[in-house]
Amino acid sequence: MINPMGINATPVLLNVGEAHHDGDWNFRDVSSPFTRIHYIRSGSARMERGGEVLELRPGYLYLTPPYLRHSYVNDGPLDLVYLHIYFSGAESGSLFDWLDLPAEVVADERTEPILRRLLEINPDRALPNFDPRRYDTGPGLAQTLADGVSDNWAVAMETEGLLCLLLARFLEGASARIARMDRRIAAAVQYIGTHLDGRVVVADLASAVALSKDHFIRLFARELGITPVRYINRKKIEAAQLRLLLRPGESVKQIAYGLGFDNLQYFNRLFSSLTGLSPGRYRQNCRL
Repeated sequence: MINPMGINATPVLLNVGEAHHDGDWNFRDVSSPFTRIHYIRSGSARMERGGEVLELRPGYLYLTPPYLRHSYVNDGPLDLVYLHIYFSGAESGSLFDWLDLPAEVVADERTEPILRRLLEINPDRALPNFDPRRYDTGPGLAQTLADGVSDNWAVAMETEGLLCLLLARFLEGASARIARMDRRIAAAVQYIGTHLDGRVVVADLASAVALSKDHFIRLFARELGITPVRYINRKKIEAAQLRLLLRPGESVKQIAYGLGFDNLQYFNRLFSSLTGLSPGRYRQNCRL
């Protein structure tokens, strides 16, 4: 994908399939490290996300960013196509860190042919289970992400291109956060994203952008609505969620230390407070 901000935005397909529901698509507090796209063919449902309620309508595409806690509510017939996407290299920054993308866009004449082609060339990517607490992961997830969409290069290349065409529909209505952000804070955010493996010190960030620590904290909070420490911790825990899924051979302690935490108990408490699960339970749930 074209990458004007130096962010790795290469989409990898995890799942694509068609689904029919009849009042049984009801799940609360869904959250994972992966991006979801839904195309509603017929019927209706609601999605609750970020304090807003979206009425899912036929003929529209819906985009749900990774890590965004949301819920589905469905009380009647519903036909849809679903896609789950992973952006390779996303630990160091993703589209959603730098862009505000619309949650809903109207489908155009290309949408159905693109989806039909994705379904045709990826027949083995349908979900075995529609429960979001289980379907993001499984025994082959790490291998899927390591291998990409297919060992057939033509299929892999075509799949990536088709995903980019779908994502472009949302990018048309996107606005750049970095354009509105103080350049010093933007530089700090970029630094944080590329240094999650180490200890990120707020005083050092402030010094690097020639601000006093207090001024930097106030400016950061004004620009992002969150303190630097909370932002750093959130990004580290997001990275931890991904590593717990992608690195089954690493212990929780190894993952914590690999993200710059020198206190395992603190890491466990922080992980639980932000995700609602302990790291061990999070990984265990993914293995069910």
